[in-house]
Amino acid sequence: MKKQRPVNLDLTTIKMHPAANASILHRVSGVIMVFAIGILLLTLSTSLSSAEGFAQIQGYLDGIFFKFIIFGCLSALTFHVLAGVRHLFMDLGHFEELASGNATAKVIMILWLAISAVIGVWLW
Repeated sequence: MKKQRPVNLDLTTIKMHPAANASILHRVSGVIMVFAIGILLLTLSTSLSSAEGFAQIQGYLDGIFFKFIIFGCLSALTFHVLAGVRHLFMDLGHFEELASGNATAKVIMILWLAISAVIGVWLW
């Protein structure tokens, strides 16, 4: 039996549709949030340990690096919630066709970018 499988698949030639991108980003945002929980719990623990710990965390919040971390956490949470609501609607039988699935994927990505911009303005 001769198998007609590609020997070397060039992944740069594959064009994924918006629904596939939204699904992959939903999973990536979930992984980011798992790591964010650890960072946020460490921050909470330090700030509640003493007055000096609270002052230390306040000092960190003024720095650009920590603001970037908080921005990433909030941005991942925002996308994960938006994509999760989209998936819940799909579980109910809505937006399951290719055209409507791609349209809702584009809508949540635009909403995510807009909300992320608002979060960025709020933090800085």
